[in-house]
Amino acid sequence: MYVLRAKSSRVEKAFDKLIFPLSEEVKSKIITTLSTSPKTTTSQSSVSGRIQKKGKFWQYYVSSGNRIIYDVIDKPIKVILILFAGSHDDAAVFLRNN
Repeated sequence: MYVLRAKSSRVEKAFDKLIFPLSEEVKSKIITTLSTSPKTTTSQSSVSGRIQKKGKFWQYYVSSGNRIIYDVIDKPIKVILILFAGSHDDAAVFLRNN
């Protein structure tokens, strides 16, 4: 089981803002997926819930317009470090700059 951590308080606020309007079912799915199988790539026909490797980071498609970009740290403890949470356009900028 992985522990979810945000890179900074700004990223934590962005993550909270991103998931706040979602249904409890969708929030639970996001947290469960990231906590149990963050490296499982998916190619579902729907955009929502898809995980994809983007360079050195992983990207979770929350919806057609929002993304969570994270890094997976396996040692010494299992941690998901959330680096970015926000819109698709802002995610593209983040990936270009990092």
